[in-house]
Amino acid sequence: PEQIHAKVEIHRITPQTVQRLRTEAQAQSSIEQARLGVTTAVTDTPQYEYLVAPSDVLQVTVWNHPELNNPGGQITNETAGRTVAADGYFYYPYIGKVKAAGRTVGDIRDEMARRLSTYLTEPQVDVSVLKYRGRKAYVVGQVETPGPVPITDEPLFLTTLVTRAGGLRPEADLARVILNRNGVLHSLNLHALYYKGDMSQNPLLQEGDIVNVPQRTQDKVFVLGEVIKPHSTILPWERYSLADALGDAGGLDPVTSKASQVYVIRAADEARPQIWHLDASSPTALVLADGFELQPRDVVYVDAAGVTRWSRVIGQILPTATGLATGRRIFD
Repeated sequence: PEQIHAKVEIHRITPQTVQRLRTEAQAQSSIEQARLGVTTAVTDTPQYEYLVAPSDVLQVTVWNHPELNNPGGQITNETAGRTVAADGYFYYPYIGKVKAAGRTVGDIRDEMARRLSTYLTEPQVDVSVLKYRGRKAYVVGQVETPGPVPITDEPLFLTTLVTRAGGLRPEADLARVILNRNGVLHSLNLHALYYKGDMSQNPLLQEGDIVNVPQRTQDKVFVLGEVIKPHSTILPWERYSLADALGDAGGLDPVTSKASQVYVIRAADEARPQIWHLDASSPTALVLADGFELQPRDVVYVDAAGVTRWSRVIGQILPTATGLATGRRIFD
């Protein structure tokens, strides 16, 4: 026993330990709540204005001058608009090249009205973006439609990006979303945003941002031993207790299990592994099991009864013994 205690920490699941663990969880939740609303450099939201980029298509309208808007009636919906070239300029009759990249449509409109006034009397000019093709953010991983998402005149927040990508898949790890901005990785927690209202986790995205929504392969618990249906399952986002795990496994096997020997094996990053023992034969066992919250990578193990162990030993030895006896008769 002393050698075992030197390697692992062994605890009994009692009303006192369940209360202590609940208090620790509530303290951690309070720390998280106190952090809500605290912004960082990546989550600051300045006043947003869309800046035109190369490859964007602009719609320019000069009122009362159809010869400029649609000369000869040759422009259709498919060919309408003026594409901003790679150098950031587009061409317009009378005034020639107009710089568009890196400017707002309001700036472009004011310059065009000023330059056209040399040729027209008090020109009224309207400029808008017909097609947003110049600026994009990207989303990969556990969303329904991974790929590029255009940045438009509507601010592109993380939640907007996820919505435009068709939403999250069931396997998405909301708590470990990664934002790659200019080669610097930022960790974001969509679970805190969706379920706790932490708006600091909903940054305004920029051109070239890459959002990776990983899969929840690590957030599993394992139920093994003498249960009806041994299995592994991904932890739900809400609370998941030892009673939930045993219930999802169909309960303890009434024939082969030893109800007094239910264990939760929990690995630790630096400390010794922990083993939590529950005597499920106790009348209060279900209450205690419901109060014991499981964590990712926990292993729930239900030991076998002594008669079951003996039966299995006999089942393994008997075929060998029978084979030896048969062989002896042959040689005799």
